[in-house]
Amino acid sequence: MRSFEEIYADVPAEQREALRQFRADHPERTLDHDGTTWRYVVSGDDAAPPLLLLVGGLREADAAHANIAALSDTFRVITPSYPALGTMNALADGLSAILTHEGAVPAQVLAGSFGGMLAQIFIRRHPALVAKVVLSTTAVFDAASVERYRQALAMVEPLPDDEVAAMAKQMMFATMQPPPDKHAFYRAYLDELYSYRVDKAGIVSLYRALLDFADHGAMAERWAGDVLILESDDDATFDESIRARVRGLYPGASHYTFHGAGHSPATTQRELYFNVVKNFLTGGADNG
Repeated sequence: MRSFEEIYADVPAEQREALRQFRADHPERTLDHDGTTWRYVVSGDDAAPPLLLLVGGLREADAAHANIAALSDTFRVITPSYPALGTMNALADGLSAILTHEGAVPAQVLAGSFGGMLAQIFIRRHPALVAKVVLSTTAVFDAASVERYRQALAMVEPLPDDEVAAMAKQMMFATMQPPPDKHAFYRAYLDELYSYRVDKAGIVSLYRALLDFADHGAMAERWAGDVLILESDDDATFDESIRARVRGLYPGASHYTFHGAGHSPATTQRELYFNVVKNFLTGGADNG
């Protein structure tokens, strides 16, 4: 097994040390729920308003270490890593168990991409646990999207582990579209992630959860709480037709559109992104 220093050797020192220090300062907590061990990190003042931060397809809490740092001055941030569960109900129930265990209810929710899909099930399945929700660059699938994920799952399942890992590294980097000054960091992070932390079972479970989301009956239910929808006008992962489906499901939501920010505006336009998020969660509303 390669060391942290070997994997991150080509990463700028400031970025490398920020991740190392985050891991040192935020030991994982664990909670057993319904036969599954959940891992999560907590950051911020215990007396601050609780915020459930849901990461995307990278699955691991420390994938959001920079975002956690940007939020923990205002919120008590609880960030789970996702176990290899293939249904949204099982994932949502695990989130409920963590928030209840931490005494962090009701919580604000900030969720992007895959995390935004999970959040849409969570707020319907456990509405009493949620104060406000921010859905960032996420989706409500159409038939074409569902078919693509079905084909992807069928392609991945028979492949050997090393081929699945190599494919995941390439696909996730392309999806994230990080800015050039973060290329080395995210290539190293994805190398570590899929070499040692997320195995084929975890990748397969992600596709199964995506397909479960597409067929989930709870999505027919309306959510009456406060919602902010964040989009990028050049999101190559979820095009305008998919983004419109999200807007259509939450007719009373506030909206903000980032311009030229790609699929990951929290990375590409950090200052603006977190200003918009904090303004909404602490009482304001942004429309743009």
